[in-house]
Amino acid sequence: MDGDVLTTMEDCSESDEEDSCHVGSDMPPEFNNYWKAAIEKPHNFSAWTKLVSYAESEKHLAACMKAYDKFLERFPLCHIYWKKYADLVQHLGNKEETEKIFARAVKCNPLNVIMWINYIQYLKKSMNMSLTKSVDTLRGAFKEAVQAAGKEFHSDELWRIYIEFETQQNNLKGVTALFDQVLTIPTQQYETQYGRFKVFVFSHSPVEILNPEERRRIRLRIQLENDDYRVAAEDVDDSVEPITESDIPKFREYIIKVREQLYLLNEEEVQKRWTFEEGIKRLYFYATPINVKQLNNWRKYLQFEVSQGQHERIVILYERCLMTCALYEEFWLSYAQYIEGHSVEAARSVFERACRIHLPVKYSLHLQWAAFEEKHGCLDSAHAILCHLENTIPGLAIVRMRRVGLEKRNGNLQEAERLLKEAIQMSAGTKLAGFYAVKLSRLILKLQRDPHKAKAVLKEALKKDPDNAMLHVNLLEVEMFTEDAKDAPLVCVEQALKCKLSDDSKRILSEKRLDYLEEYGSLASWMDAYSEHQTYLKRKTDNGKNEDKEKDKKVKTNSKKNKNKNAKSTSSSEDCDPPGVTSYIPNKNEFVSANSVSTTNVSAAENHTPAAESSSTKASDQTTTVLSQAYLEPYPSRHYYNPRPFIPPARPYFNPPRTYIPPQNIPMQPFFRNQFVPPQENMFLDFHHSMVPSPPFSGPPGPPFMDNPGMHFRMPHMFGYGPSYQNFGGHPWNRFFPPQ
Repeated sequence: MDGDVLTTMEDCSESDEEDSCHVGSDMPPEFNNYWKAAIEKPHNFSAWTKLVSYAESEKHLAACMKAYDKFLERFPLCHIYWKKYADLVQHLGNKEETEKIFARAVKCNPLNVIMWINYIQYLKKSMNMSLTKSVDTLRGAFKEAVQAAGKEFHSDELWRIYIEFETQQNNLKGVTALFDQVLTIPTQQYETQYGRFKVFVFSHSPVEILNPEERRRIRLRIQLENDDYRVAAEDVDDSVEPITESDIPKFREYIIKVREQLYLLNEEEVQKRWTFEEGIKRLYFYATPINVKQLNNWRKYLQFEVSQGQHERIVILYERCLMTCALYEEFWLSYAQYIEGHSVEAARSVFERACRIHLPVKYSLHLQWAAFEEKHGCLDSAHAILCHLENTIPGLAIVRMRRVGLEKRNGNLQEAERLLKEAIQMSAGTKLAGFYAVKLSRLILKLQRDPHKAKAVLKEALKKDPDNAMLHVNLLEVEMFTEDAKDAPLVCVEQALKCKLSDDSKRILSEKRLDYLEEYGSLASWMDAYSEHQTYLKRKTDNGKNEDKEKDKKVKTNSKKNKNKNAKSTSSSEDCDPPGVTSYIPNKNEFVSANSVSTTNVSAAENHTPAAESSSTKASDQTTTVLSQAYLEPYPSRHYYNPRPFIPPARPYFNPPRTYIPPQNIPMQPFFRNQFVPPQENMFLDFHHSMVPSPPFSGPPGPPFMDNPGMHFRMPHMFGYGPSYQNFGGHPWNRFFPPQ
């Protein structure tokens, strides 16, 4: 915020206001519109940021505080907006409200080191540090910060300013205690902390930095090293002797030696976690999605930390992860499952934070929370969670069925029946009504043992939705397992087959009728049903053939499209040509041979009929299309002497395809044949095959190759060296022998 004075000075510290779309008339003109957009879509982050930015641009204090309170209530992990909110109120000189805002911020972000540092810096500036009360207040804030975020991997800055504060207050023994804590915590700058401790030890006297107990222990060790075995631990006086100048180096040596062991152990812990920490690119919450690589890094890091078995470190890492991945329910569920084994209340707190603040519309997380409460005997809480979720996201069948299941498991069948009947009424005219009717009929049939009532429920549902196959199938099952008239299932099937059902549904009903008649019906009725069943099977095969034909048509059309695309892409491609050779694609008229031209002319002269002319033109067009297709191949050099279409020969399965290699990419051949040959066993008997290259011949004229076979002149292979190798040597192709 800039230095302009805001228009009002009203106190809007109360943030527990109702979520109404209408606000006061004293607000800026467009504030109501932005407020409505944010309230109607409370999970839209951009709508809230637009509201906050508009309120700041108008410099209206009441609007700013109202917008910030509601926004930070929905997104409490946005530490940047907490800082902006506190700066806004501090700009107006309201110290009490600013301190409250900072207190709310660190309470919502206990592991946010930046938020704690901003809070402490504000307290330093706002308080009179010459007063003892102010010093105690600031020391209490430091202790809270270190207790909450001191074991975070990036907490070095917080420890540094805490140590500086105690050093300024001349509390050197307290500084030593702080160094003892930080040297056992795996942090990013653990080496820097150890170096600062060394500087601190050599800058002050051991009497100032050590407590009496440690001074007595170090003095006892020094006496034992001086071969004074007569001195025992019980013989040492309780009064600490003063340290002489000669003992100061030994005291410092012992002090650093003890802390060095802590430093080495801490270094091992840091090295275990360093790879995971390097993979974390986002330390705090942002509303944008996280990279998959970083999510996998968090999963592996959590798995590693759980395998180490240090409960406090595991909890801190889970909290760090949720500070970044607060919008990913898998980490909330993982944290709740882990912490449940240590504390049920802590697991309940995790579910409350996830479902009420960060993920209020993730129904799967709410269902897990309700199951957790039911597991631990809190039935009222489970019922309240499911009711609240159904009010938040109405129309979810799984939520209503969870409520029904909760009531059934607790023996409240009347409430379960009422919930299902209510669901049928609320979803009238949709497919869900039939679904709920089936569930209600099963509840009545299985638990209440009333088949007549179950049939009545299904028949009532069929009156409203007669073409629902699921209702017909369930009614048939109820009719088959009741002791009513034997013809009732047959009547049910006949009524279903008359409805507008799919062929598959009719086939299933016909199969069930065949099974029933085979057990309870006559042979004639079974034969009639079997003949009718064959018609449904024939429909199925016919439909399958039609589907196969349609698939074949689609495949053919797609293949034709791909061929056209390939022809277009390869017709004018210069990359497929070897260097120095350009593709020659002549016109259509050049592909017509002399024989075809002469025959067409003679036939046309003899007949003089339009049919003959049309036939001759068709023949010429066919020849031109065939030849043009042949010359539109991606490698036209193979058709220089044979204009017919190219048919590649069958290659053996072990022969890999050969590719063109530009001359500049061909590896250099060794000048001496034995340059890269490994040394032989007998180097002296076979000298010219060793690693040492044979020297070139430079003796007098004569026959050196016969007299001295070990002095061969290694001439390079004629067809194996240089760029000319690809055009005139043993390369797969050249100008005169095209690849076949």
